[in-house]
Amino acid sequence: MTSIAGEGKGRAVPEGFEDRGGRRERGYGLAALLILVGAAILRFWGLDGGLPHLMTRPDEEIIVLQTRLPAMGNFYLEWPGQHPGIPSAYIYLLWAWGEMGLRVLQFLGDAPAGDYLAILNTAPDRLLLTERFFSAFVGTATVGVLMWTTRREFGRHAALFAGLILATSVFHVRDSHSAKPDIALGFFTILSLGLLAPLARDLTRRGVCLAGLSIGMAMAMKPPGILLLLPAWLVCMQGSGLRGWRRILPPEIFLLGTIAGLFFIATSPDFVFNPRTLEQLLAIPGFVLPKLSGTAPPGVVEASDKVLMWPGLFYHYDFSFRYAFGWPLMVLLPAALVWGIFSRHKMAQISAWFFLLAYLVFGTSPVLLSRYMTPLLPVAALLLGAAVVMGVERFVRAGASRVLLLSVLAIGMLWEPLVASVRFDQLMSVPDTRVQATRWLADNTQKGDRVALQGSVFWTWGDPQIPKGRRIVHWDRSTEPARPLQADYLVVHDFPLFSSQADWGAVASLGDSARLVATFDPFVGDPGRVSFENDDAFYVPIRGFDGVKAPGPVIHVYEVVADPAPRREPAG
Repeated sequence: MTSIAGEGKGRAVPEGFEDRGGRRERGYGLAALLILVGAAILRFWGLDGGLPHLMTRPDEEIIVLQTRLPAMGNFYLEWPGQHPGIPSAYIYLLWAWGEMGLRVLQFLGDAPAGDYLAILNTAPDRLLLTERFFSAFVGTATVGVLMWTTRREFGRHAALFAGLILATSVFHVRDSHSAKPDIALGFFTILSLGLLAPLARDLTRRGVCLAGLSIGMAMAMKPPGILLLLPAWLVCMQGSGLRGWRRILPPEIFLLGTIAGLFFIATSPDFVFNPRTLEQLLAIPGFVLPKLSGTAPPGVVEASDKVLMWPGLFYHYDFSFRYAFGWPLMVLLPAALVWGIFSRHKMAQISAWFFLLAYLVFGTSPVLLSRYMTPLLPVAALLLGAAVVMGVERFVRAGASRVLLLSVLAIGMLWEPLVASVRFDQLMSVPDTRVQATRWLADNTQKGDRVALQGSVFWTWGDPQIPKGRRIVHWDRSTEPARPLQADYLVVHDFPLFSSQADWGAVASLGDSARLVATFDPFVGDPGRVSFENDDAFYVPIRGFDGVKAPGPVIHVYEVVADPAPRREPAG
C-alpha cells in the first residue's frame, strides 16, 4: 500500500493505481491528439477551393477587400450598402493575420513579391487564402477548446465524444474553409462558456474578468456574441453570495458586462464613433427581428410577413442540424437540450439556455442560412457528447463494456457526417467550373474580344472571371429587350440555385449566330438527386456528392458571329 502525496490524512490506494491513472491520461492525450489531427486534415484539405475566383463563397470578396483600409492606415471602415454585421475588429485581425501569412506564402513561392496592398491589387486570392487559413486554424482550435471544457466538466469519454462530433461536422468543416466570422464566433462562444461555468461554483474577480474579456472577443468577431451575457448573468446569480432581490443583479455581472463592452469598443471603435457604421449596426436588429425591433426598413418588414416563425425554427433543425451532424444526432439534440436545462451540471445548464436563446433569435429571422447556426455547433456538440456518455455510464457499469458501446455509438452516429466531410473536401480540391471557364477564355479568346455575361441574379456569384484585356458586356434582355447582343462571345451560367438563372429564350433568339463552343458541367447524371442550400449562392452540395464532379454552375460558352456561315471553332 502507498499513500497519496498531499492528502495528509493517511488515505491509501492499491499499488499500481497511479500507474493505471497515468496510462489513462496518456491514452486520453493520444486520442485527443488524433481527433485534433483529423479535425485539422478535414479543415485544411481543399482550402484553396474555387480560387483564384474570389466569389466562390458569397461575401468573402467583400471581407478581403475591406482589409485594404487598415492596410492603408484607415481604421474607420466604410461598409458598402447595408452589408455589415462584421465588427471592424475581425477585419483588423484578418489584416494582421494576412500580413504574416503573405510573408509565409512568398517564402514558399506561392505568392508574388510585393507588399500587402500590391498583392491585394494584383493577386487578391493569395490574401483570401491566408484568411481561409485563419478560419481553418480557429476551427481546429475550437475542437481542442471543446474537449478541454468537456473533459473538465464531464470527464474524458465525454470530451472525446464531443470532440469527434464537432471534428466531423460537415458544416463546421465547410465554414472552416471560408473567410467569415462564424467559426471565430463559435470558438469564443465555447471558450466563454468554459470560463463561465466555474463561476457558478466560485465567483472570483479574476474569473469574472477573464469571462468578460472572452465575451468581448466573441462580440468583436460578430455582434451576436452579446447573447453570451445571458449565461453570464445566470452564473453570476448562482455564484453570488447575496440574498433576496440583490442576487438578481449581482455587481459581478456589471463588471463582466463592462469589460466585454469596453473590449468591443476598443477593438471596433468605428462602430461607436463612425455615425454611418453605428447606424448600420443599430439596424441589424431590424433585419434579424423586423416585426419586434421597430427599426427595420419597410421592405424588410414586408418580406418578413412571408416568413413565419415556426417554419424558420424547423428549417434549422431539419436542415442546418440535420446535415451538420447527421440524422441520429439530430434526433437526439432535443433530448440533450432538455437534459441540459434540468441537469445539475452548471456547464450543461448555461450551454442549453444559451443555445435556446441563440436558436430562437436566428431561427425567427427572415434570413435563413445554415451558417448562422455554425457558432452553435460547438455548444450542441458539448451537450450531445455529454448526454450520450453520461447516459451510457448510468446504465453500463463495466469499463470495458462502456468503452465498447461508446465506440459502436460513435461509429454509427458519426459515419454519415464524416463521409460527407471527406467528400466535401474532395470536391473542394477539384477546379471550379468558373475557374475552368476562365482558363478556356484565356486560351481561346484574344485581347480586345467582347465577352457577354448572362445568368446572374442579384449578384455576380456565378460569373467566371474574364481574363484581362477582354471587354465585359452584361446582356440583360429583361431590362433592354430590343437591345441586340454586341459581343464576340457569350458566357451563360445556369444552376438549381437562385443565383444562376439563364434566360434561354434570349439565347435562342440569337439563332445560328451563337455557336456553342464549350460546356463546363459539374453534374454526373441527373442533377435532381443533388441537394443544395437554396438561399445560399454556394455551388457545393450538402447531399448527393456522388452526383457532382466539380463545384460551380453549369457554364456554356457561345461564339457569336455576324455571319452564321460555317467557320472554324476555337480549339477546346
